[in-house]
Amino acid sequence: MYDLSGKVAIVTGAGGRHGIGRAIALRLAEEGADVVVTDIQRSTDAMRPEDRQAGWQGLDSVVSEIEALGRQSMGLFSDVSDQTQVADMVSQTLDRFGHIDILVNNAGSQPGRDRVLLVDLEEDAFDEVMRVNVKGTYLCSRAVATHMIERGGGGKIVIISSGAGKRGRARFAAYCSSKFALIGFTQSIAQELAEYKINVNAICPG
Repeated sequence: MYDLSGKVAIVTGAGGRHGIGRAIALRLAEEGADVVVTDIQRSTDAMRPEDRQAGWQGLDSVVSEIEALGRQSMGLFSDVSDQTQVADMVSQTLDRFGHIDILVNNAGSQPGRDRVLLVDLEEDAFDEVMRVNVKGTYLCSRAVATHMIERGGGGKIVIISSGAGKRGRARFAAYCSSKFALIGFTQSIAQELAEYKINVNAICPG
């Protein structure tokens, strides 16, 4: 158990009913943090049929769950690979809560056209995985770390990699490349940010 009272966290990719992002956001709230949850905007047609039947409303549902735990929350639509949207995400969080203590880089690409043999892997499918998984993590980490350094109070940055970031798999060339990259990124920025008391770690589920 941790006491996160007074802490403010951002969790990206947290709008899914069955996702890691939602689970992380709720756990942070249970420990006392106020939590900003973000995701891309999705139509109800993109939801699983069982989620629609359950009345799932994406970020709105997660915000309601966090508030039911007695914490403050805000849901923001944000494409983590878009620098302008990431800057707006940070700005809106600071306007509402005043500071950011924790960033969880959870947003990731959806499996699809990238899960093929190398000879069938289209360039745009490869680029999409790298854009969301790697560039998105870089943009969010840079924006939040800049605030943490300026504030001078330290912080935590968590990067969700994968077991696929430690061992390659056939038909996963793009995904594994992106998750291996995140581990190297984590190790690099952890060394850079340590002097500012910003702790950086990667988690590798699966």
